[in-house]
Amino acid sequence: MRALAVVVGLVVVAGLLALGRVGDLGGMVPWSAGCEVRDEADAVLLDGSPEEVGARVDAALADEPDGPVAQALAAGPALTCRIGPTRSTDTPKEPPLGLTPNAQRFRDEVRATFGDVPDGGFGPQEVLPGRRPGGAHSAGRAIDFFFRPIDDPDQAAAGWQLANWSVANAERLGIRTVIYRDRIWTAWRSAQGWRDYRFAGPDPDNPINRHLDHVHVDVA
Repeated sequence: MRALAVVVGLVVVAGLLALGRVGDLGGMVPWSAGCEVRDEADAVLLDGSPEEVGARVDAALADEPDGPVAQALAAGPALTCRIGPTRSTDTPKEPPLGLTPNAQRFRDEVRATFGDVPDGGFGPQEVLPGRRPGGAHSAGRAIDFFFRPIDDPDQAAAGWQLANWSVANAERLGIRTVIYRDRIWTAWRSAQGWRDYRFAGPDPDNPINRHLDHVHVDVA
């Protein structure tokens, strides 16, 4: 019976890892956090700890915008990080923008890295128009960064760079979710990398619901 219990335990652990449900292991992550960048040929361009890769991504975007790393980051979901789950907090949002301190810090870093990217999805109201009460946007934990028009390849590339940069800095900045152009990355299931995304509400094929025109990021 003891041997059977061990086997069952190993199967449960394997299943949780396959689902990226590391949080269900009581916080015991059996692998170290790490990130990597791959090009369209699936060749690894960067790998290392989140801190190491984040710093190298910053350097590539600032100093080598036409280099292989920056170009890979612009082409699609090229960067993924494996980190522990980031749980939401009850920190209230603050005026005047209606963002939590974590979200404000993230927005400040985005603007320092990418300039004045048009953004929205936040405000001082308790419940934002068209948003559900208690959701990440109304709680001041989520920001949408807009890249329009959706058929402009330069805008799409800029959006992917911001989305990948957000994943690279997810552990440091407490980022929980990044969504862009039918793809999603979450800290909770980071072992699975970028996954296909489909809006669960009405009109899932709407370009806005597919996040074709904006990068959604929410923080703890």
